[in-house]
Amino acid sequence: MSALTRSLSDLSLRREAIAYALLLLAPAALLFLIVVGYPVVHSLLLTVTGPSPAPGQLGEFVGLDHWMRLADDPVFRQSLWQTVMYTVPSVAFGVVIAMGVALVLNERFPGRPIVRAALLIPWALPPVVVASMFQWFLDSRRGLLGAWLVDLGITEEAPIFFGGVPGTLFMLVAIHVWKTFPLLALMFLVALQYLPADSLHAARVDGATRWRRFRYVVLPFLKPTIAAAAIIQVLITVQMFDLIFALTGGGPGSYSTYNVYFYTFKTTFEQTQFGYGAVLAYVVTAIVAVSAVVITRGRARGAFGA
Repeated sequence: MSALTRSLSDLSLRREAIAYALLLLAPAALLFLIVVGYPVVHSLLLTVTGPSPAPGQLGEFVGLDHWMRLADDPVFRQSLWQTVMYTVPSVAFGVVIAMGVALVLNERFPGRPIVRAALLIPWALPPVVVASMFQWFLDSRRGLLGAWLVDLGITEEAPIFFGGVPGTLFMLVAIHVWKTFPLLALMFLVALQYLPADSLHAARVDGATRWRRFRYVVLPFLKPTIAAAAIIQVLITVQMFDLIFALTGGGPGSYSTYNVYFYTFKTTFEQTQFGYGAVLAYVVTAIVAVSAVVITRGRARGAFGA
């Protein structure tokens, strides 16, 4: 009888604990539904409805017309291809440069704390400030870089950095990498603090060169950080907007520096095509999600194979 009483008492306590937990979680759940749930549902409805008759109202049901439009939209295809052209080199160069900088800053040298603090300056600068700074620095008539190249005899006249395609696109990639690599370098630097010193010491005792220590000790340890850094860089690059808007406005040619995110902005807020804009926004989300899955599955397979 006492065992039954204890069981009933434990069940009552568990139910009471669950009730308290639900009560405490209710405000957060309600806030989540308002802030996240409603916009998601509303944006999904926008993808299957036409122009709204009034602000805040949904238009007539049009089915999958907006989604089918993707296949016949040349601007979308160009923007999608240019998104890939932005993302692949940004991830490759951003991760490699960040890892190299982190390895250097992990060594002991005079002034290391100052250099580590200065590393975050590019990331801390607002994108519009970065765009204005490089617009002045790379200007063909009054920019410093063009004048330096002429003074050194490398070119006879200052090159036009933002005048052609795909040169302008890759110039945007270079500026984007300059701004974003400090965040990735900080991630690598934090990971290196947890690198087992015994493993490096054992490799030195065995006579391993610096390259072999990096190849067989440091690099395998950093693989999870590399995957995380690649995912973050994909996320940041796919959503790159400020630099494009401030430096080129999508030009210099017809849509020559658009990415899908910039095209989403143009479609939604300048052309007020909210239904098709919502479809493009979901395409951006799908690109990020698929990239994250591919990167994480690749890392998992590599670890399993090892």
